[in-house]
Formats: sequence, C-alpha cells, structure tokens
Amino acid sequence: MLTLLLLSCRPVSSIGLQTDEPEDTGDTGTPADTDTEELPGDADTDTDTDTDTDTDTDVDKEALYQAFFDPAVIQTVDITLSEAAIRSLNRNGGEYVEGDVVVNGMELLQVGVRLKGSSTYMDLDCDDSLCKAAFKIKTDEFLVDQKYGTLQRITLNNMGTDYIQSREVLVYSLLHDQSQLASRASFARVTLNGESMGLYANVEAMDDEWIERRFADSTGNLWATASGGAEFSETGMYFWEINNGTGEKDQLRAVMAVLDAWGGDFFGELGGVINVDQFLDYWSWCAAVGNYDGYPFHSNDVILYEDPSDARRLVFMPWGEDETFNEYEYTGETWNTAYLRLGNKCLEDAACVAELKLRIEIAVDAYDEADMLTRAQAAWDLTEADVQADPRRPFTPDYVWYYRDYYAGVIDGYDDYVRAKVGI
Repeated sequence: MLTLLLLSCRPVSSIGLQTDEPEDTGDTGTPADTDTEELPGDADTDTDTDTDTDTDTDVDKEALYQAFFDPAVIQTVDITLSEAAIRSLNRNGGEYVEGDVVVNGMELLQVGVRLKGSSTYMDLDCDDSLCKAAFKIKTDEFLVDQKYGTLQRITLNNMGTDYIQSREVLVYSLLHDQSQLASRASFARVTLNGESMGLYANVEAMDDEWIERRFADSTGNLWATASGGAEFSETGMYFWEINNGTGEKDQLRAVMAVLDAWGGDFFGELGGVINVDQFLDYWSWCAAVGNYDGYPFHSNDVILYEDPSDARRLVFMPWGEDETFNEYEYTGETWNTAYLRLGNKCLEDAACVAELKLRIEIAVDAYDEADMLTRAQAAWDLTEADVQADPRRPFTPDYVWYYRDYYAGVIDGYDDYVRAKVGI
C-alpha cells in the first residue's frame, strides 16, 4: 500500500478538492498508533466546584459551547507562552505552565497549558517543521472559575496518526448526532506566539462539565485507561485511572467479581453491574465506524462512568477516534475480535451475540442515513487549504489527498462492508 502511495500521490478532484498540485515539502511519515492515547481529561483528581464568575458573563455560554464544536467551522486558538514556559514544557510537557490564550477572539489570561499525547507526543524543541505538539489548555488552572463559556478544558490533538486529517471530527460528530455518549469535535487553527502550528482536532474533554451535561447525577466516578492493560481483573485494576470523582474502585471490582464467578448468562449476571444495553450500543457503534482501538478489542481508549442515578452501573464511552474505518483485510480486526473479558463473555452467549448483531444492524442503518461521504467531502473542502498550508503537518498534502481519495470509497460503502462481515 505504501509503495503504491509513493508512486501515485495526487490531488483529488473527484471529491470536490482543488486540483492545484501542492508543493511537496515534507516527509509522508507512517506512524503506527499502538500506544494508548492520553486521558481525555487531565488526570487531575480534584473535583471542580464552579461558580459563575468567569470572564464571559455577557456571552451566551450555551451558544458558545455549541459553536465551539461545530464541525462546519474552523475554530481559532492563539497561545502565548514565555520562553521560560516553553523551556519548562520541553523538560516536562505533562505539567501545566502559565500562559495566555485567545479563543475565537476571546482573551483568557493566566491559563494552564501543557503538552499531550503518547504515540503522538511531540515537544516544542523542534529541529524541523514536522514537529507538531498537541496541547491541553486548562482555563481555571491559575485563575479560579475562569472558563470559555462553560468549558474549563480545551484539547487540541495534532492528528499525528490520521492520514485523512479528519477522522476524529467526522466520527465524534456522527456519534453526537446519534445521541451516543461521546465527546464532540471540530477543527481548529492554532498559533503559538504568533507562529502557525497548523490544523488540529478540537476534541471535547471528558470532565465534570461533560458529565453534568449528559447525566442526571454527576457525582459518580469517571474512569479512563491510564495505559494499555486496563481490564476487569486483578492485574487490570491498576490501569484504570480516575478522571473525576473519589477514585474508589468498588464498582470495577464488582464487575470483576461477576466475571470471576461466571455462569454463562451475559444479561442476567452482568445486568446488575453494567448497563448491558448501553454497552452493546457502544460496541455496535465501534463496529459501525470501524473503531477497534479500544475496549473490548484492546485494553485502552475507553471511558467508564459509574452512574449514581442507575445504581452505579457502568456505561462505556469511546476515546480516540483517530483510527476508524478499519478494514479486516489490513488490520485483522472486525466486530467479533473482542477478546477482553466482557467481549469474551458476550461472544460465548448466543443471546448476547444475537442482540449485538441486531444493534450493529441498527447502527449501520443509521450510518447509511447519515450520508457520511457527504459529511467527509464537506470536511475535506473546509480543511483543504489548511492541510496544504500547514507548516507542521504530519503528512504531506499529496499523502492526505491520496488517502482522502481512497477513503472516500471506504466511507461511502462502510455500512455494506460491516453488514457483510457481520452477516446481517
């Protein structure tokens, strides 16, 4: 595949992109994301207790929130850091330094800025133009209760493993439209001290504000996978990291206890400790968009919430949609390669498999109705100039054009592809 790419890179005219041949000024690169993506919040264990004293009291905060994650609009985030702050980030990118930001024209002073990523991590000490750091911004790190609208955290992903520079925005927006428990996302242009850092995916952080928007009771534990290895087992307990809440692992251990004493009835035995209907919906949408990078396929890239309004039963949310639209022929993974404990138990139970197939069918029907190719073309038209001009791009424009051309066909027919693999 890569050999073909290097010989055949070309701009795409058939999907509405400009046909001007872009100057090839960078390496293509072929990073493989085999590591766990960083936590969606901050790994802070404090619970924020906010009052409405933030700087934008005259702004419609809800409208600001909705607009910030509009996939049809490119946001602007301008970061200002001192040289001392930059040196500090290059020494330890995971610690917040003080800086200022301007978000879509709104100035926020004394915010916290840090670097993020695992397989996509890069610092600011760049010897070439391909060094593209990803950022987390915490608006209330140094000034209490300062927010951008209702938001305290901004996550800017560098799309360092996304050949089409759009997966996160496309898939998170689809999941949001389908009322699934997931982040929202849009595109962002980012500058640092006036210098362009290029195009980013602006992904909604999963934190206390996110919980409050989606659950009647926001006092439960929000868990993320600290790294590959998180599982409902004694060893796997170590890799669940608290993102918000008290950090007590009683409910995780309750799931482990059910699995340790397994009798074969997925719904009857697990129904008291996880929301099995929601879990199967979550799984079905992983299959519908080809996201096999998280639980129950791999022990990473999943968020759990213990819902106090539902007897603390666990619900599941995806994190990291940058490797979607996977094809079995290249990855060896499909809807039933879920070998971790919960996936195993479902696949061993005929009733669970039948219900999972039904839910996958519902999800791919919804995918079909969403007209994902049209959405993709709109995103690609929106970002074409930014991809071409990105001074720190992870891939050359030709590389992106080639894969957008290729994935136009994959995205358009992915519902039928899934149906064929599942046998529905």
